[in-house]
Amino acid sequence: MGVKAVRLYFRGIMLLVTIAGLILSILINKADLINPQDTLWLQYASTLAPFIVIFHISLIIYWLFHKRIWFLIPLLAISINHKYITAIFGINLSASSNDSSINLTVCSYNVNYFNHSNGIKALAIARLMQDKGVDILAMQKFEAVAHYNLNEIIDEFDSMKYNAIYTSNNNSIGMAIFSKYPILRSSQIKFPNTGNSFMWADLLIEKDTVRVINNHLQTTGFYFSYPRGLKYMLKEAGENFLMRANQAKIVRSIIDTTIYPVIVCGDFNDTPHGYVYSTIKGNNLSDSFIEKGVGLGGTYWRTFNLMRIDMVLVSNHFKIISHKIINSKLSNHKPIFCELEYQNQKYSLPPL
Repeated sequence: MGVKAVRLYFRGIMLLVTIAGLILSILINKADLINPQDTLWLQYASTLAPFIVIFHISLIIYWLFHKRIWFLIPLLAISINHKYITAIFGINLSASSNDSSINLTVCSYNVNYFNHSNGIKALAIARLMQDKGVDILAMQKFEAVAHYNLNEIIDEFDSMKYNAIYTSNNNSIGMAIFSKYPILRSSQIKFPNTGNSFMWADLLIEKDTVRVINNHLQTTGFYFSYPRGLKYMLKEAGENFLMRANQAKIVRSIIDTTIYPVIVCGDFNDTPHGYVYSTIKGNNLSDSFIEKGVGLGGTYWRTFNLMRIDMVLVSNHFKIISHKIINSKLSNHKPIFCELEYQNQKYSLPPL
């Protein structure tokens, strides 16, 4: 076989790969609306959406280099799944004006038990929150650690004197909400058959009540199961997809029955490309990253800055002013900071 024949053969293979990529993009386009119980494999594919986009960009470069019209195929694939790009790469360069007298800085942070890279990080995290002027802080994997009991950790976060804390003493992974505003009431809702849960707290902001929902959904299981082999890893991930889908429905039921403005945040352990995100977000919440994020939005350190699994979603009572991700290595997750303008002041707590 001559060199020319080899080149033609290779380009034929690349064309088949390009077409297969387009078909995959078409199939996963609606993956976020399909329950994993119906079509589980789509959730695997949608999780890899950022890498699939990079793959298509590589194909565009390949075909343009060879001056072939086939570059239009991966270009079409990207246009079909454009929402996957905006979900992970922010291009919001213009700043929003903020004329409200009620401005809130919200942070969501999986603090990894304050124990990352063999160091106790509670004091450093508390200082970071104070420096950023955080008004409302939702933490996942919140737990007392060596050298810091619960009261000592609370003292470190004294810039926010109100808190609602649920620790692993309740047979679940610890979670907390700290606030500069009074917390009127709170509750933790445990998910079945796991240590994961979510909590909510009603905050009194001026004369209004705002509900903050802090999520910690089922882990992906990728990194814990990988050493046991690919087959086991996929099985574990599939089971966790199904668990998160059910958990998302529970969270959504609380959102749907809440009469107050809501801020929904936390570690979703799933990307904006899947069923969990679309279920919780629904049609009435806005994603702070999509509205005001800039650059790559990855929040988990091990995924090349391509996997955004920590979110802040808000109801239309809030105007999103900014969204920032800090490249802090105080945890295996990055903290996300969202500045909000509260626009609707008529949701006072009814008499108890």
